Amino acid sequence: MTWLVGFGACIGVPAVLGLAFAIGNQEPWLLLFPLPLILAFGITYLFRPVGFVVSSQGVGILRPIGSRKIKLKTLQQLRAPAAFPTGLTIGLFRAQGFFGTYGTFWNRHWGKFSVYVTNQANMVELLLANGSRVIVSPDEPQDFVRTVCNAARAEGLDIQVN
Repeated sequence: MTWLVGFGACIGVPAVLGLAFAIGNQEPWLLLFPLPLILAFGITYLFRPVGFVVSSQGVGILRPIGSRKIKLKTLQQLRAPAAFPTGLTIGLFRAQGFFGTYGTFWNRHWGKFSVYVTNQANMVELLLANGSRVIVSPDEPQDFVRTVCNAARAEGLDIQVN
């Protein structure tokens, strides 16, 4: 349903309106009417998290554009389930909606932190050595935590789990 409403409201309705205005006013440039919404919707689609990978080097956050890697040696602690900080949280460069919640946020208690969540029931918090945090949502949070800990142990690292 969300996809239908999202694509319909963000692409379908503006496209039909642009076509109607272009035909009604005989102005072909009005066909560009839906372009800003299509671009905004498309950009958020390209930065959405699509998966998480654990390797001996670290935790990878897979996205169509701009995948990110967190080195195992920078991980200090894992928390499952994760919780968002209390108080006012401001999205600095973020998206919330059709494809999940992801991007960079700021909170007075946590400072700047990153979120890559597509399912809020499966959140895991990664606490890094520099004090920053990353929240992810793997399909199987307990398996994810176990896999990260095993990869860290194999590299001679110790990560706390809460």
